[in-house]
Amino acid sequence: MFRRFSFWSVAVVATLVVTNARADAAEGEGGVAAPDAVAKSKGVEVAGQVAADGRLFFQRPKYAGQDLGIGVSLMAEPEFKFKTKNEKHTFKLKPFYRLDPIDERRSHPDLREGSYTLSLEHFEASLGAGTFTWGALESYRPVDVLNQVDFVEASDGTAKLGQPYVSLGWITEKVSLRLYYLPYFRDRTFPGVAGRLRFPAVIDTGAPQFESNYGRFHPSGAARLGLNLGDLDLNVGLFTGLSREPRFIAELSTGQVAPRYDLMHQGSLDAQWTRGSFVFKAEGFVRAWSEAFRLFGGGGVGADYTFQGFVGDADLTFATEFVFDTRPRDAAPTFFDHDAFVGVRLAFNDTSNTELFAGALVDVTDGTTFGKLIVSRRFGDHWKVSIDGNLFLAPSVKLEGAFANDNFAHARLSYYF
Repeated sequence: MFRRFSFWSVAVVATLVVTNARADAAEGEGGVAAPDAVAKSKGVEVAGQVAADGRLFFQRPKYAGQDLGIGVSLMAEPEFKFKTKNEKHTFKLKPFYRLDPIDERRSHPDLREGSYTLSLEHFEASLGAGTFTWGALESYRPVDVLNQVDFVEASDGTAKLGQPYVSLGWITEKVSLRLYYLPYFRDRTFPGVAGRLRFPAVIDTGAPQFESNYGRFHPSGAARLGLNLGDLDLNVGLFTGLSREPRFIAELSTGQVAPRYDLMHQGSLDAQWTRGSFVFKAEGFVRAWSEAFRLFGGGGVGADYTFQGFVGDADLTFATEFVFDTRPRDAAPTFFDHDAFVGVRLAFNDTSNTELFAGALVDVTDGTTFGKLIVSRRFGDHWKVSIDGNLFLAPSVKLEGAFANDNFAHARLSYYF
């Protein structure tokens, strides 16, 4: 059965068609670009990757309907950038597509970025769709609230859906101020019945609930002030609109569980201070949740230390962090409410960019653990292989306990162009 295409499906397909058409038009005989086409296309940068991802789960699935989850999926994420000679106009395009043979919901398109930017000395105006990152910590960034999480792509929240936006900015060497208008809300993705890394009940993504009567079209806004104070980077953020984190509401008439997105207003601060081989990080927020303006806060602190030239040219970095969240029990759930993170990264700094990373995020109250081990290496100018192992340990009574049988290994073969 074919899946129903969304607006974003059409956008991605149209993007690829237009790009191919332009490439064909630019080619002359023998595949050489015609002179006029070369002149018009000067400044176009093409990059990105295509990849094959294999996952191997070590235990049988926990819930009825789940597949073993052992298989190979395909991913494409090309990037296109065009900047005029005077560098005043910049166009960016970054479509994404995942094709998964097991979970229908994991097969999905997205427009990670599709934007136009006007730059006039210190002034900047931009519109389109994009991804933005706030915060300083490595394990989890509590203040990062602009983009929706692409949960089927990465359950740790590191993959984001493209967010429609309009922004105005004033940028100097020491100070930056950006204002954002976010006209449309993106729903979080969740696995389907056959998917692994899902909750006990399949989330009904077709019937989301919103606290606002405007639904997905409830306007959101944000502002971010950045200060570069030499070794110290300081950022202040404001956000108002629909929360990207859903609560889960049981529908008594159907027995299904629907996501509900409430209103929120947030002020945040994040900072990073570099002192020799040390990097100190901190971030925190205060949030007024729902129309009742119920207040809670959260944040985290951390430090990195790098032993440069640990062995030969290799650098060894140790990282430790602690994150906390004081939200009430009836607010949207979070995995990270009182967790400590310890990690180590070994960068060989060789021509193959070989790296080894190991880390774990542990709830200090009950031992709930998310662990990860990653090894990656580049081969030649275009190929890269990465292998990682993922560990989930949690009591069955916690939401994280849903992943108790989902420990898995993942291998990716990427081609960069």
